[in-house]
Amino acid sequence: MSTSNALPILRTPDLLNAHQAVQRLLSLAIPMDEFQVSAEAQALTLAEAQDMVAAFPKAALTPEDPYRPESNDEIRRMISAGGLGVAALLPVTLRLESQPVGSIEEAFFEVIGSGPGSIHWDFFSWPAVSELGLEIRSKDAYVQIAMNSEDVYQDTPAPDHTVFIHFREGDVARAEWLARQVGLQPIGPVECGW
Repeated sequence: MSTSNALPILRTPDLLNAHQAVQRLLSLAIPMDEFQVSAEAQALTLAEAQDMVAAFPKAALTPEDPYRPESNDEIRRMISAGGLGVAALLPVTLRLESQPVGSIEEAFFEVIGSGPGSIHWDFFSWPAVSELGLEIRSKDAYVQIAMNSEDVYQDTPAPDHTVFIHFREGDVARAEWLARQVGLQPIGPVECGW
């Protein structure tokens, strides 16, 4: 197993702007089969949780306490009903894994509340960069938006959303080149990815 590095290239309060930057980056990528997108977001309030349940009725929804006895379906019913005991579940995290690109993004962005979240695209290769002597690279190739956060793991809350280019260790020149190709540049130091 490896760990990517991640270069922040955009921080913005506008999720649409962040998503447009991702789309420009993905236009440079070489699909391995078909791109996939995965996402997760934390709902801090009942209203946020209800919006998530309504938008994604089949997604995994987990409370912060992993030892709660309720099943995913029970949690979903409790949140939908808004009854007593729901406050004890909060915050809850919505998870969507390995979805086709274009199938979840719009609805996901609409239900993002004030909690941290992340959406990332994968199953592609970064292109060769002949002027840098770099060959095609699929290992650790991802694009991520950390929502309401400044860092890859959403540990640093922020009112903004941060776009990261993930890449193989030692490939920072490629990440900087990719950012330049879409009119952006690094805005902070390289972080440890996943």
